[in-house]
Amino acid sequence: MDNPATAPLPAYSGPASTEDQQYWLDVAWRSLLAEEGLGDLEARIQADEVDVATVVDVVTAAARRVLRNPDGNQAEAGSIDDFQESWKKADSTEDVYFTSAELRRLKPVGQWVGGFSGSAKYC
Repeated sequence: MDNPATAPLPAYSGPASTEDQQYWLDVAWRSLLAEEGLGDLEARIQADEVDVATVVDVVTAAARRVLRNPDGNQAEAGSIDDFQESWKKADSTEDVYFTSAELRRLKPVGQWVGGFSGSAKYC
Protein backbone atom coordinates (compact mmCIF):
# COMPACT_ATOMS: atom_id res chain seq x y z
CA MET A 1 0.00 0.00 0.00
CA ASP A 2 1.26 3.46 -0.85
CA ASN A 3 1.52 6.27 1.66
CA PRO A 4 -1.97 7.76 2.03
CA ALA A 5 -0.48 11.19 2.91
CA THR A 6 0.73 13.19 -0.06
CA ALA A 7 2.37 16.58 -0.53
CA PRO A 8 1.78 19.43 -0.60
CA LEU A 9 0.78 19.55 3.06
CA PRO A 10 -2.49 21.44 3.54
CA ALA A 11 -2.05 24.83 5.20
CA TYR A 12 1.75 24.42 5.27
CA SER A 13 3.55 27.75 4.75
CA GLY A 14 7.13 26.77 5.54
CA PRO A 15 10.12 26.82 3.20
CA ALA A 16 10.24 23.08 2.36
CA SER A 17 9.65 22.17 -1.27
CA THR A 18 6.92 19.74 -2.26
CA GLU A 19 9.61 17.09 -2.77
CA ASP A 20 10.99 17.63 0.76
CA GLN A 21 7.48 17.51 2.20
CA GLN A 22 6.79 14.20 0.43
CA TYR A 23 10.14 12.81 1.59
CA TRP A 24 9.25 13.44 5.25
CA LEU A 25 5.71 12.16 4.76
CA ASP A 26 7.19 8.93 3.37
CA VAL A 27 9.65 8.67 6.27
CA ALA A 28 6.79 9.18 8.73
CA TRP A 29 4.67 6.53 6.92
CA ARG A 30 7.46 3.94 7.03
CA SER A 31 8.09 4.79 10.70
CA LEU A 32 4.41 4.38 11.51
CA LEU A 33 4.32 0.97 9.82
CA ALA A 34 7.26 -0.10 12.01
CA GLU A 35 5.53 0.94 15.27
CA GLU A 36 4.66 -1.91 17.61
CA GLY A 37 1.14 -2.37 18.93
CA LEU A 38 -0.68 -1.18 15.82
CA GLY A 39 -1.08 -4.60 14.23
CA ASP A 40 -0.88 -4.83 10.45
CA LEU A 41 -1.83 -1.22 9.82
CA GLU A 42 -2.05 -1.60 6.06
CA ALA A 43 -4.42 -4.56 6.35
CA ARG A 44 -6.49 -2.74 8.97
CA ILE A 45 -6.82 0.29 6.64
CA GLN A 46 -7.92 -1.93 3.74
CA ALA A 47 -10.44 -3.70 6.01
CA ASP A 48 -11.83 -0.31 7.17
CA GLU A 49 -10.83 -1.08 10.77
CA VAL A 50 -9.04 2.25 11.03
CA ASP A 51 -10.01 5.51 9.37
CA VAL A 52 -7.54 6.41 6.62
CA ALA A 53 -8.08 10.13 7.35
CA THR A 54 -6.86 9.54 10.91
CA VAL A 55 -3.78 7.77 9.57
CA VAL A 56 -3.12 10.73 7.25
CA ASP A 57 -3.50 13.10 10.22
CA VAL A 58 -0.91 11.17 12.24
CA VAL A 59 1.58 10.88 9.36
CA THR A 60 1.16 14.57 8.53
CA ALA A 61 1.63 15.64 12.15
CA ALA A 62 4.91 13.71 12.41
CA ALA A 63 6.18 15.21 9.14
CA ARG A 64 5.20 18.73 10.24
CA ARG A 65 7.26 18.33 13.43
CA VAL A 66 10.34 17.67 11.31
CA LEU A 67 9.55 20.43 8.81
CA ARG A 68 9.25 23.01 11.60
CA ASN A 69 12.93 22.51 12.32
CA PRO A 70 14.46 20.17 9.72
CA ASP A 71 18.06 20.86 10.70
CA GLY A 72 17.47 20.36 14.44
CA ASN A 73 18.77 23.85 15.23
CA GLN A 74 18.94 24.63 18.93
CA ALA A 75 19.47 28.40 18.59
CA GLU A 76 19.59 31.03 15.87
CA ALA A 77 20.56 34.68 15.80
CA GLY A 78 20.52 37.46 13.26
CA SER A 79 21.24 41.16 13.04
CA ILE A 80 20.73 44.07 10.72
CA ASP A 81 22.69 47.24 11.46
CA ASP A 82 22.15 47.84 15.18
CA PHE A 83 19.13 45.51 15.50
CA GLN A 84 19.91 42.07 16.88
CA GLU A 85 17.60 39.12 17.37
CA SER A 86 18.08 35.61 18.69
CA TRP A 87 15.77 32.72 19.46
CA LYS A 88 15.92 29.15 20.62
CA LYS A 89 13.71 26.56 18.97
CA ALA A 90 11.71 24.50 21.41
CA ASP A 91 11.51 21.29 19.42
CA SER A 92 14.81 20.35 17.88
CA THR A 93 13.90 17.39 15.71
CA GLU A 94 16.34 14.55 15.48
CA ASP A 95 13.86 11.85 14.50
CA VAL A 96 10.32 11.31 13.33
CA TYR A 97 8.17 10.50 16.35
CA PHE A 98 4.53 10.01 17.21
CA THR A 99 2.83 11.22 20.36
CA SER A 100 1.08 8.81 22.68
CA ALA A 101 -2.26 10.33 21.69
CA GLU A 102 -1.55 9.80 17.98
CA LEU A 103 -0.62 6.15 18.52
CA ARG A 104 -3.72 5.56 20.67
CA ARG A 105 -5.92 6.76 17.81
CA LEU A 106 -4.54 4.00 15.61
CA LYS A 107 -4.50 1.06 18.02
CA PRO A 108 -6.98 -1.76 17.53
CA VAL A 109 -10.20 -1.38 19.50
CA GLY A 110 -9.89 -2.47 23.12
CA GLN A 111 -6.09 -2.63 23.08
CA TRP A 112 -5.40 0.59 24.99
CA VAL A 113 -6.01 0.35 28.70
CA GLY A 114 -5.04 3.04 31.16
CA GLY A 115 -5.89 6.38 32.65
CA PHE A 116 -3.25 8.56 31.02
CA SER A 117 -4.72 10.84 28.39
CA GLY A 118 -1.78 13.14 27.66
CA SER A 119 0.93 12.98 25.06
CA ALA A 120 4.67 12.49 25.49
CA LYS A 121 7.58 12.13 23.11
CA TYR A 122 9.33 8.82 23.05
CA CYS A 123 13.01 8.27 22.36
